Amino acid sequence: MGPLLRTLLHLTVPVPIQTSLPQVILSYKIRSLSKEAPFWSAFGLWFAFTPVLVRARSGDSSSRWERFDSGGDGEVFLFVARRRSESFFWIVPEDDVALLEGVGARGTEERKGDDGFEMLLLMRVDE
Repeated sequence: MGPLLRTLLHLTVPVPIQTSLPQVILSYKIRSLSKEAPFWSAFGLWFAFTPVLVRARSGDSSSRWERFDSGGDGEVFLFVARRRSESFFWIVPEDDVALLEGVGARGTEERKGDDGFEMLLLMRVDE
């Protein structure tokens, strides 16, 4: 998971010709939340992300916005993320374990995490 986060950080560094920050679109299916939680905890430190919401096309303006669902087996999440602008000044640790433990995020060497993904799981946007 560390290499994935490191790659996303590298790909979202702004370049001089850009007029806006790049967006990252992530699709995620829960497989082993206990193993994947460290990635989401660290990801939320470096990126602000929101779930993609959809509304039925029935033309009925009273239809509810719901979290995107692929319709397959298991829960699939679709997120749009942008790198936090303050994170461009943070030092990305070279060690993947340290990166997943939040070292460098918020400009400090302390280990930390973000609970945004867990909040989304608990809130169940579509219910």
